[in-house]
Amino acid sequence: MGAWGTGPFENDMALDLFAELEEETSFSVIRRKIEEVVTDDYLDADQVSEAIASIALLTAIKVNDTRLVPEFETSSLSTLRSMFLSKIDDGLLSLVEDALGIIRRSDDNELYDLWAEQEGFEDWMAHLDYLEETLLS
Repeated sequence: MGAWGTGPFENDMALDLFAELEEETSFSVIRRKIEEVVTDDYLDADQVSEAIASIALLTAIKVNDTRLVPEFETSSLSTLRSMFLSKIDDGLLSLVEDALGIIRRSDDNELYDLWAEQEGFEDWMAHLDYLEETLLS
């Protein structure tokens, strides 16, 4: 599965997304990854991992919590906050809510199925719960 833990950035795809965001520094990277889980019929593990990482980034930006993201190489959380905080609006939060609902279901969701077979399933779900409670409250 390419994961070494249950956290949003404890897998290869999430770190690749983070590197892509640092390179492009475009909010469309984050939004696109979340939209994919809402619009695609089948979700592969990589897609879901990237969407969760995007939601974790939004949460970190909203609440200014560096513990939610890996160390930045070229930018800082304060830089991302100044560029992206104003883009976290009701429409985006509604999209995130829809995405989290889909991510929590096993229907056509490879990552959910993989975690359901692992010991860390409850921890993985707890991370999703935390992101939802923190970002959407």
